[in-house]
Amino acid sequence: DTGYSYLIAKSMEEAITLEERYINGQVEPTNSKLIENKDAVFKQIIAQVASTLSKTPEELQDFFTKTFYGYQMTANSSMSFFAEESLKFEIMNALEFLLQNQILQATPSGLKTTPFGNLIARSNYSVETAVKIKEYANNLDNFKSEELIYQLAQTPDMPLIAFKGRKSKEPVREMLSNYGLFAIDIGNPEATAVSLIEWINERTEYQIENAYHVYSSSTRRSAYEASLLVRFTKNTLEVLGKYAYSKDLDFLSARLYYGVKEDIIPLVIGVKRLGRRRARALVDVFGDDLRPYSEKELQKVDGIGPKLAHNIKKFADNY
Repeated sequence: DTGYSYLIAKSMEEAITLEERYINGQVEPTNSKLIENKDAVFKQIIAQVASTLSKTPEELQDFFTKTFYGYQMTANSSMSFFAEESLKFEIMNALEFLLQNQILQATPSGLKTTPFGNLIARSNYSVETAVKIKEYANNLDNFKSEELIYQLAQTPDMPLIAFKGRKSKEPVREMLSNYGLFAIDIGNPEATAVSLIEWINERTEYQIENAYHVYSSSTRRSAYEASLLVRFTKNTLEVLGKYAYSKDLDFLSARLYYGVKEDIIPLVIGVKRLGRRRARALVDVFGDDLRPYSEKELQKVDGIGPKLAHNIKKFADNY
């Protein structure tokens, strides 16, 4: 097959530089780092088995020898002698890990993915993240939102919120201990966990930043990714046959997405563009039941105009 690439210069000077480097220059050596990336190897094996393209270790080895990594290993005279055994060793190690963690299973007809393995195959999450979530699910006896948030902050798929320089980390430690979470080392995962816990308790980014000395500008992004990870946790629990916490996880996912306490979830979901600040103001002024109040009365809350008041009234009457 033939592949094409295009170099687009912003100026004539840049065009000359690009031509000299990429057209007339020496070919740059490129080395595959597939085997160095354990997660990539895991995901490749899971995908091959899930699609039934490979059912045995031998078929997996045949697949990997046809990758760029396999070609480099066999084409290199100094490495070709060890290539086959080295590749076999890496594949068998990966298979052992995947079998031990019930991601793959050995059957009389060959390797197959478990329901948990199929869940990983359909996701974009790393195998390490999936395994950590499964371990949490297996040990879950009493669901606590803060504990799950802390566990998710330890996974490689969570965008972390960083501390500001050498500011004191004690406020983070104290907040974690308030929820029965104790950490020896306080780093960015702990800062992220506390920021997200405060986020679902309706504190603003400004308040979080000042209270815990963190760069809170990425709180919304971290909260969004955390809400998706909570959904994945729910799916993992259900794959394992645990449905008791599905509703709790739905609520937590929504709380992370909107940054709200549980009581105003229906309101922020049911009324588009209301937002958490105005939703909280409504409940503070009128209480949980908005049905007795007219659209004109609802407009007394700061930031609520005629159109939004109409939508709120419509939601309240039909909820």
